[in-house]
Amino acid sequence: MELVPGVHRIEAEVGGRPLYLFAFLGERRLLLDAGCASTVDEFIVPFLEGRGLGLLDLDVLVVTHSDLDHQGGAHLLKRANPSLWVTCGVLDIPQVSCPDALVAERYQAYAELHGIAPDADALDWMRRESGGPVRVDVGWSGGELLELGPDWSVRLLHVPGHSVGHIAVYDERSGALFSGDCLQGSVYLGLDETPKLCPTYTHVDDYLATATLIESLAPRELHGCHWPAARGGEVAGFIAETRGYVEHVDGLVRDCLAEPLTLDGLITSVNQRLDPPWPEEIAPELVYSIHGHAERLVELGAATIRPGTDGRPVYQIVP
Repeated sequence: MELVPGVHRIEAEVGGRPLYLFAFLGERRLLLDAGCASTVDEFIVPFLEGRGLGLLDLDVLVVTHSDLDHQGGAHLLKRANPSLWVTCGVLDIPQVSCPDALVAERYQAYAELHGIAPDADALDWMRRESGGPVRVDVGWSGGELLELGPDWSVRLLHVPGHSVGHIAVYDERSGALFSGDCLQGSVYLGLDETPKLCPTYTHVDDYLATATLIESLAPRELHGCHWPAARGGEVAGFIAETRGYVEHVDGLVRDCLAEPLTLDGLITSVNQRLDPPWPEEIAPELVYSIHGHAERLVELGAATIRPGTDGRPVYQIVP
């Protein structure tokens, strides 16, 4: 599907959710995101073959952020095409280049202190789909222009909040912004149109600042990796939905911390107050955002953190 001149959407899938990758086919060919390890053969290769191309025809890979469904195929792409530039946000390089670091620092980030971690089967799947280690050739800081042809350049934007080094690509020629996961609305819907995942931002203030930045750009179109395309007034609506969810959850976290709670207790308490609450299979993914809100309150001096009776940290609002 060609979304705007020269930019095509590769429609993949992960965990029952849409996974959209984007191919910028100018004189220089850019692939935005590598998907999971299994995405390369299942979706990327067939897309390229359908246009008379192969992996050797790709010039640049931009990984929007450190997450298995965005970086997992990078190792296979680089192995098939050693000349491919593998790039990502400079702050995400440690995890993008090393899947073991990704699993330890992202998916098991709350295990040691808070006792919250994926089960063994989930971890096995994460390790498989995170792919192998890969050298990152270029780290973006945001603000760079990447030339794809004589009359076509795209701008790299630093849009943190979901990851510290998250990158988006702004096609100034069309006014379309390819945003990865930097804005997440209020839900990830599955291919069956039912909720499959909650928003998973990790740094609240950075995430809200990203929403403000994108709002100031006023893109004509917004193309995320898991959401339907937003065009015209829908862009402002999606930004407002994103901001509204964050503000609602922040208020719930403050209310729930009137009593001392561990992180898992806080997640349960907040989810019970959401209307509707997230289903049992999704609720554990609230750990990313709820932890971010709780730690933000501590940094603001609005909440305290102390060891509980079992050694796990306990949060509470300052009276």
